[in-house]
Amino acid sequence: MVFMYWVSQDLKEPPAAPAWRAIYPKFTVFSDDDVVPLMPQAFVPIFKAIRLPSAKSDIARFFLLREYGGFYIDAHVGPTSPAQLMETLDKLNSHDLILFGKGWSMTKVTDFDLMNGVLAARKNSPYIDLVLDRMIANVLEHKKKEDATAAYVPYGLFEMTGTYVIIQAYFDQSLPRPEIKAEYRDKIFVHFMKNETDSGFEVAAFYTYRKPNNHWSERQNSERLFI
Repeated sequence: MVFMYWVSQDLKEPPAAPAWRAIYPKFTVFSDDDVVPLMPQAFVPIFKAIRLPSAKSDIARFFLLREYGGFYIDAHVGPTSPAQLMETLDKLNSHDLILFGKGWSMTKVTDFDLMNGVLAARKNSPYIDLVLDRMIANVLEHKKKEDATAAYVPYGLFEMTGTYVIIQAYFDQSLPRPEIKAEYRDKIFVHFMKNETDSGFEVAAFYTYRKPNNHWSERQNSERLFI
């Protein structure tokens, strides 16, 4: 399964969807209605109260991967060669989870550029829960802080629900760069892309849906996380 998660009041589905569907007819766009039934009941009202779609997406993709398995891509990712994508995803035959990094940007031995906008996993992989548990704990902790005041409470999605949660769960943060923990090396594979297109997809192919000053990295600096 190839899929995206999407919530928008302006667009019914992400601009990249037709391009994916043209190559992969079973391509699916999931929404909150699809994700909420997969969550612990006690967490549902917390999830629904999250203001920033990017935070919801960070969480939703892991619930969807656990339920269905397959290949998740962010809304700005476009398809390239199906043959190259098949080659990339072949690692799922031997691993539970594939993580992706921008290998072309790692020009120094200390560089490390992992991303959470592209992920692949086997259905019901227990390793997904390692990330979900951290995300949920982080979100609940911040909810307590916001509930205690009407003021803005600083936070960072990168650390709360984003890529850093993946790094914490799966990587030893050693020098010169993080490495997969020894106990996960047979189950989690990191695919460092040699360029932006030759892994079967293009990371920044569809950015037309973005509005000025509406990126999560900007909104988190002034908006409370919860409605």
